[in-house]
Amino acid sequence: MTASRIAQAAAKVVVAALLAWSGYIHYDLYADHGYRHVHTIGPAFLVQAGGSFAVAFLLVVSVALPGSVLLSILAAGLSGGALVGFVLSRTTGVAGFEERGFTPSPDAAISVAVEIGVLVVLAAAAAVSRRFGASRTNLLTGRSSQSPAG
Repeated sequence: MTASRIAQAAAKVVVAALLAWSGYIHYDLYADHGYRHVHTIGPAFLVQAGGSFAVAFLLVVSVALPGSVLLSILAAGLSGGALVGFVLSRTTGVAGFEERGFTPSPDAAISVAVEIGVLVVLAAAAAVSRRFGASRTNLLTGRSSQSPAG
């Protein structure tokens, strides 16, 4: 296994672990912290949890199979969307729901750190992929971008 494939697999596993952690936090807030009773927001937390678990699972499976940049885009979208929702819920509100600071504690702070972690790992993987250039294996897709002729 080449260094590029190892880096690609490691990035996928780290992103999958962070997404699963995010999914757990959102599910826990939904199930055990009363968010299930908040109109619109409760179901959104459940969808976020389910989406995070699904994409995390697919990322782990893709370590053994040819990868897809779509999974990285989905992971970034889930994390970015969670961060946007966090900011909106503390500024303008979301569907009439507003929160202050990093409550509930420590879940809010951990969730923000995990979501940022997903985006940082994906950005680093993309930067490394660009650094290796077009003739190397893309860290996000797992495919060689070199033409068959050489």
